[in-house]
Amino acid sequence: MSLRMFLSLVHHEWKLKGSWRKLDRSQGFGYGRTIYFVLLALVAVGVASYFAIHGQLKLPQLWGVAIGFPYMLVVMGVLMLRREWENGTFGWWLTLPYSRLSLVGAKFFAAWLRTVAVSSCVYVLISLFAGIIALLVKGYSSEDVWLTMLTGLPLLVIVIGFSPFILSLSLLLATIHYTTLRPLSPILWVVIIGGLSTFYSGFQTFIPVYHVAHRLFNDQPGLLVPNLWALLISWIVAYLFIRIAAYLLERKLSI
Repeated sequence: MSLRMFLSLVHHEWKLKGSWRKLDRSQGFGYGRTIYFVLLALVAVGVASYFAIHGQLKLPQLWGVAIGFPYMLVVMGVLMLRREWENGTFGWWLTLPYSRLSLVGAKFFAAWLRTVAVSSCVYVLISLFAGIIALLVKGYSSEDVWLTMLTGLPLLVIVIGFSPFILSLSLLLATIHYTTLRPLSPILWVVIIGGLSTFYSGFQTFIPVYHVAHRLFNDQPGLLVPNLWALLISWIVAYLFIRIAAYLLERKLSI
């Protein structure tokens, strides 16, 4: 397959937003979900503002939202594949004149690009929020905003760099659910959800002397430096998981 054709597949996956059946079932479902996330964001802003006004918030602690990123990536990866079965388009998708590796790979890269876009937006919004607090609340300065931005940059790199591993693993788990290996699915789900707890210990094997949960919520969050070799390994493992998913769709599919 040519690079241009592969990029077209990625673009196609990027444009698709979700299950058509769910959207048809209830037009208000999408609005309700949007309102829910808006309210959740407003509550988070309100709580952070309250602690800031009372001098109990260190601005770098705003990056505590990063703790939820791995779980968001799992959901994103699973939905990318499950959408084909929910829409009833899996037959059409699997009979496209492309290899299963290309089909799964397109979903993976579309999910990764979404991760980059969402993570970048979160970085900008938190940096702006930190700046607003520094302007409106006494006790904060531009140095606090600068430290917040510096703290967030490595976190952004970690989320984007390690997301290939999590996204590819979630795609593999979603694939297994539609193959003859389906009985293994619950066990693998327990393993991956339990494994995500390593995020709270900061991937200490890859990021020495850094404990994400502890550093983000204590008085001195500090900076972290991602291990470039670990980021490279994340991409290599992602490739292997995608190949396994493609093989399962080719040889072990259960319809």
